Order: sequence, then C-alpha cells, then structure tokens
Amino acid sequence: MSDLSVDLNADPATLVDQLGSLSEPQTEELLRGPNGDAVLDALFARMRDSYEPAKVKGVDGEAQALVQFVLGGGPGGSTRTYVLTVRGAECGLGIDPPGELAPAGGHTVTIRTDRVRLVRIVTGQANPAKAYLTRKIKIDGDLKFGGQVVSWFGVSTDN
Repeated sequence: MSDLSVDLNADPATLVDQLGSLSEPQTEELLRGPNGDAVLDALFARMRDSYEPAKVKGVDGEAQALVQFVLGGGPGGSTRTYVLTVRGAECGLGIDPPGELAPAGGHTVTIRTDRVRLVRIVTGQANPAKAYLTRKIKIDGDLKFGGQVVSWFGVSTDN
C-alpha cells in the first residue's frame, strides 16, 4: 500500500473509515494482514451499531433473524465467522461463535464469501446481485430475506 497513505497499524475503527477509498488490491492487503481480523471486527461492530430496524421486513416483535457471515481469505487462508442476531429493534454480534446457531421460529441465513468481496459490497464498491449471480457470494437459507441484509445497516465509510 505504499502508493496510499494508509497506516496498516492504525486503529481498526480508523481503518474502517478508509475502506471505501481503497482499491481491491489495497483492501486485500489490509484484510489479509496482521490487522485484518481487527478491522473486520470493527466493521461488524459498526454494522451492529448502525442497524436500522425500520429497513427489516419480516422481523418484528419477538420474531428473530440470524445472519451468519462465513468469510474466507484471511491470513494463511483462514476463515472467520460473524453472526448478527436481530430481534425487533435490537441487533447483537457474535464473532467465531461456537456451536450450531438457529433461532426458534425465525429466519436463518448464511452468507459465504471472501472478506474482500464482502467489504467491497458493504462499502458500495461491488454489486451484491452480480456477486451472487457469478457465485462469488453464496446464500444459504431464505434467499429473499438474505438478499436484503446489507441494506439494514447504515455503515458509512469514505467513498
């Protein structure tokens, strides 16, 4: 990343702010590096904190949704899992949670892709529908419900 003034050792929240201005190779270098997991953790914390319940269709009251992101492409080819649990106006976050996850009576969606692609989708640099149609992102579970997940979060990064 020598052509961009991004400090790879900066605070992860600061790096999340800069994700929208990075090229795909720069994003890959950052997310595969030693600070990559911390940056993803900060991004998902921001997603949790920016959750917009009014945008969620089909989950209200006591209904629950569980959205699991299984992201490959980490350091050494590692995979990291993030789980956002939505119940009405609340959103919780689990990182690499143990065991099977399935809410009783709710929607369950698993989104599988690599970390760079997900970041580019969340920051508006890639089209989620195109990624799905080209099988670069896979959705298991309720497809219609899973297709709206990214829109629930008002994540702002520099674009």
